[in-house]
Amino acid sequence: MIEQFFILLPLVIGAYITFSLLKLPDFSIESAYLFGAVVSYLCRNLELPIVIFGAIFGGVFVAFTVSALNTLLNIPFLLRAIIANGLFHGVTQYLLGTSQKSFHILSSISSYTICLGITLALILGFGLLIYSELGYALAIYGNNPKFFENQGISSKYVVSVGLALGYASSALSGFLFALCNGFVDLTMNYGIILLCLTSLILGKSSYVYFFQKTRQNLVIPFLGLCIYCVLQKLLLKVGLPLKYFNAFQALCIVATLTLFKKTKQISFDHLGV
Repeated sequence: MIEQFFILLPLVIGAYITFSLLKLPDFSIESAYLFGAVVSYLCRNLELPIVIFGAIFGGVFVAFTVSALNTLLNIPFLLRAIIANGLFHGVTQYLLGTSQKSFHILSSISSYTICLGITLALILGFGLLIYSELGYALAIYGNNPKFFENQGISSKYVVSVGLALGYASSALSGFLFALCNGFVDLTMNYGIILLCLTSLILGKSSYVYFFQKTRQNLVIPFLGLCIYCVLQKLLLKVGLPLKYFNAFQALCIVATLTLFKKTKQISFDHLGV
């Protein structure tokens, strides 16, 4: 469970940037997760830093593709995310050639050590981001997208940089999944959106309930993923087949939102997803 937590934390952090800070209907994070793993697979025979950079590049490439669809063609975000998913599904199929490839890198460092190092570096970087000018700019855009236009500043730069950061983090999670499991699979991104939403809603709800605060905080994705992993472990122990877990996640989201709406402890606006 601990290894799974460190593998998924970069993904949830990436989703937190796009869903909670930017408040975008972001479905192409699935493509970033898979494409990061695929690009790192293509770099598998090179040095470890290059493999890691390849995963980051894969995520950033997806982000700028999504941004370009808006900049060049002025396509609404939800539609460009769907288009990007279809586009990168075909690209990853072409690059892999088959549905699954074994994945091993040339490094004497254990996969667990790599996973731990990358995750700790991301936690530190994300903590600095939240309280930086860029972090405040991302939060301002999420709360009031027209703010920058009213000030005569283009908001496209903020969105592009935010997407690049979120997708790069998600791509690293895809790389860590492939590294620790020893394979890259075209279906490995299935259910990623539900996982992110479940973790973020559980984290935000718990954070507001226990701390009575609604401001953005690094604790939210960390706490949400902890609860998610514990729930998954408990359900597996009581005999729930893993194939039904996506249905459980959907029901968990509905139950959490319904509970807090009825008790009026947390409004939908404060969930940040």
